[in-house]
Amino acid sequence: MRLSVHFPIWRSVVLVALTALLAVPSLFAQDLKPIQLPKPQIAGGKPLLTALNERQTSRTFENKPLPPQVLSNLLWAAFGVNRQPNVKPGYGRTAPSAANKQDVQLYLLLTDGVYIYDAVANVLTPVLAGDVRTKVGTPAQASAPVTIAYVSDVKNDKYSSVDTGFIGQNVFLFAASEGLGAWFHAIHGDDASKALNLTADQHLLYAQAVGYPGPNATAILAPRPAQPAAK
Repeated sequence: MRLSVHFPIWRSVVLVALTALLAVPSLFAQDLKPIQLPKPQIAGGKPLLTALNERQTSRTFENKPLPPQVLSNLLWAAFGVNRQPNVKPGYGRTAPSAANKQDVQLYLLLTDGVYIYDAVANVLTPVLAGDVRTKVGTPAQASAPVTIAYVSDVKNDKYSSVDTGFIGQNVFLFAASEGLGAWFHAIHGDDASKALNLTADQHLLYAQAVGYPGPNATAILAPRPAQPAAK
C-alpha cells in the first residue's frame, strides 16, 4: 500500500530531475551575450596583387585568439556591408551572391560557443554555448581559434556553394593581407549540423578555419593516391 502511495511521488521527482538535466545546456547558452564588434577598419592592408600572390592554405595554427578588432575586420572582409541599399533591396556586401539572395550565414565557432554574424549590426548573436569546433573539422582544423561555418537555406542550394566560394576567397585574401592563416575545408562529422543546432531548412556547406599560422603551416600535403576507376 505504501508503494502505491509513494511511487508516483518518486516518479515525479525523477522526471523533474531529468528535465532539469536536459535543460542545463540551454541554461548555459543563455549565459552567452551578444558581442558588439568594433567598427571594422576598411582601409590599409597589403595591395591586392600582393595578397593574391601570398594566398595559401595554412594547416597548423597557434593557440592564440584573434583580437576583437581583427575578428571584426575579418568578418567585414568576408561578407560585411559596404554599400547602403540602392537599386536592389538589402545592403551591398563585400562578396556577391546569386540574384542578391545573400542567404549564406556565417556561423562563428569560438572556444566559448557558436555565434551568427549579423553584418548590418556588426554583432555576433549567440546560438549555443560550448566549443563544437571538433564537430565540424579535424583536430588540426579545429585548433584554429575561429572556425567559420557557412550555412545556407536549402531552397537556394543551387547557387549557395558558389556564393560561399566568393566569401571564402575574401577570407583567404584578408588572411594573406594580415599575416593570418586560413583553411577552407569540407565538413567532417555526421553530427555537425546537429551540433550547430541547425533546422531541417538549413544546409551546412563548408567551413573555414582562421588563426595565426603555426609551425610548417604551409607545408604541401602529399597528393592522395588515385582512386580506381569505377566499373
